[in-house]
Amino acid sequence: MRKYILCMFLMAAPVLALAVQARNIEILDVPTANTLIKGEIRGDFKFYPGGGILNRLYVGLFDRLMIGGAEKVDNIIGSGNLSFNLPWFLFKVRFTDDDGAIPAISLGYEAPGYFAVPAKGAFIAVTKEIAIGSVFAQLTGTVYTDNFSHFGQNVDMGTGIEFAITKEFIIGSEFDGIFGAYPDARYINFVIGYFFDPIQIDVGVKFNLNRDVSRVLRIIYISYF
Repeated sequence: MRKYILCMFLMAAPVLALAVQARNIEILDVPTANTLIKGEIRGDFKFYPGGGILNRLYVGLFDRLMIGGAEKVDNIIGSGNLSFNLPWFLFKVRFTDDDGAIPAISLGYEAPGYFAVPAKGAFIAVTKEIAIGSVFAQLTGTVYTDNFSHFGQNVDMGTGIEFAITKEFIIGSEFDGIFGAYPDARYINFVIGYFFDPIQIDVGVKFNLNRDVSRVLRIIYISYF
């Protein structure tokens, strides 16, 4: 019961702020409620320890709907054998805009997982942005599960904040795995990124609560059609 109360609080907390719409679709591992705009194409390449890479491609069909696909390749760098996964279909649909007291609310699906991070699976995300002088701070709470055979099991949550210091420079932090559905996959993550039009380069540091530390490099390419 306590975890559901915490879930409701964290999902509702962003509503208390006033904001404008932004379009970052995740912090480091926690999806936001933001979607691509119509005609936007985004390639997302996440390099993780062990020489693996998670490749994702997203397309904005409408301002509120984006679809995509993902392919994970392990041991692409190093001495291990290459390991491929079947491609995954991804989507996110946004029901509300981040406007006034109303946050952005989205439903989506994200898979597969990578490294020691389980797949998010189906998720509901709430995102709200506040202006602090010339800096924009964006708050996100996301509830997710990849267990569809037993309703209510393996429900977990991530929450985080991201600051747009300038239009090009961002920093952020998140707590992923709040409920401990996967006890070995509870992370406090930090990310710093810079946008060199049309490419954004992000460096993430992941602190597992079991005291393991790892690093992630994410390269994002943005274009339009």
